[in-house]
Amino acid sequence: MRTAVLLLAPGAVAFTPAFHTATSARALSGAHHRRGRPLAQASIESLSKPKPALANEDEWIGKLDIEGFRDEIRGLGKRLEKGQGEDDVKHIKKICNMANGCAAVGLASMFMAPNPITVMALSLWTFSRWTTIAHHTCHGGYNKADETRFFNSKGFALGFKNRVTQWFDWMLPEAWNVEHNNLHHYRLGELDDPDLVERNLEFVRELKVPTAFKYGAVAFLMCTWKWFYYAPNTYKELVIAEMRRKGEIITEEMGPKEAFTLKYFIEPQHKDKSHKWYRFRDFFGKVMGPYLLGHFVLLPLPFLALGTAVGGSAVGTAWFSNAVLNLVLADVLTNIHSFIAIATNHAGKDLYQFGSSCAPNSGTFYLRQVVSSANFKTGGDFNDFMHGWLNYQVEHHLWPQLSALSYQRAQPEVAAICAKYGVPYVQESVWIRLKKTVDIMVGKTSMRVFPQEYEHEPDRMVWNDQKEAENAKKCIDNTPPEAEKLVAA
Repeated sequence: MRTAVLLLAPGAVAFTPAFHTATSARALSGAHHRRGRPLAQASIESLSKPKPALANEDEWIGKLDIEGFRDEIRGLGKRLEKGQGEDDVKHIKKICNMANGCAAVGLASMFMAPNPITVMALSLWTFSRWTTIAHHTCHGGYNKADETRFFNSKGFALGFKNRVTQWFDWMLPEAWNVEHNNLHHYRLGELDDPDLVERNLEFVRELKVPTAFKYGAVAFLMCTWKWFYYAPNTYKELVIAEMRRKGEIITEEMGPKEAFTLKYFIEPQHKDKSHKWYRFRDFFGKVMGPYLLGHFVLLPLPFLALGTAVGGSAVGTAWFSNAVLNLVLADVLTNIHSFIAIATNHAGKDLYQFGSSCAPNSGTFYLRQVVSSANFKTGGDFNDFMHGWLNYQVEHHLWPQLSALSYQRAQPEVAAICAKYGVPYVQESVWIRLKKTVDIMVGKTSMRVFPQEYEHEPDRMVWNDQKEAENAKKCIDNTPPEAEKLVAA
């Protein structure tokens, strides 16, 4: 039954105000990320320039048959998508049952004094709802396979009821759909990628302090990143999408690529200012506040009444306090768990970043998804559940519209295709990837830069918002000084 699958979704017993945008995430993403035209051919000048010699670790680039690689990857994706059906839906329901089992253990025992079993169960419940269930559903992984349309990206977690009962978390699902499903996936490793770790942690990398303090900053981020960074930054992308939909021009000077965190609102110089993106009260009322109230107040509230009925007000207060503390500790653990499984997917000195955009589903696009992503240990539902299915990051980025089960099937074939064409396929322990990611964050290492001269010219592309920003910059640069004075006045 449909109702049984997500019976214990986070916040299912806590009905709190949520935010439902009048415009669907799909419509906003269309306005925000309309693609431009690919650059069909290189200029005569660029063709005439000799290509520089490649570094030893980049020599594979000069030998790559990118069109053959594209055809095999594209063909595999089509075959996998065509083969999806009832088994894929049964599989995601199995994952829901695993998540609900964690929820049952955690919710039933959270009135007890804080303990590892309760905290871990509550943490895994929240972690799996996001990383596996909501993640693949919001990408459309089950749109064609699920005849009930329950696991459908066009409605899953969108609106008041669905957010509370299907995926209740710090982030607003509509904002996540814009930031993650569009910008991150189709501009991976570029400056326009909102999750580019090296750029986002630039302030830590450049701090003139002992390295120990930098590690401390990373540790703080690990424990808080969902509400400190991810919720405000995804909401920023939703606001920018709405601004673009209204015809407003977003220029580079406005800083749309900069990570927007809660740090902004607590900095003294911003105390009395309204930022160009949104006010804190708007963010709190629509995004952060509902989850804070629902998950940490209303969800444990029944234990106050139950404990009071059993042993008086002292017992009721103790049970409620224990429940809140267990939820807080579980939230910290979920932040750490998700940081380890997510932030490490696209960071490391062995992964590439890029200086331009490319056409979706082109040979360059497929190549970038591989050489700018890292897999962890794969295989087995328990192992994959603990990794949040983020251990198939290469396969997921190649075909974000596929199901979790399809990625299990695809992984060995993708690795074989990469080996055939000499494309680096990175797969390591999540702990090794964590070390490499932290090295990037503190400035010990940097990501590789893909040589622009070796980009496949037919795949180059400029997105419409990039054109708008460039045109706006040209207008500003060409403004006569006299006009600038008039504007200033």
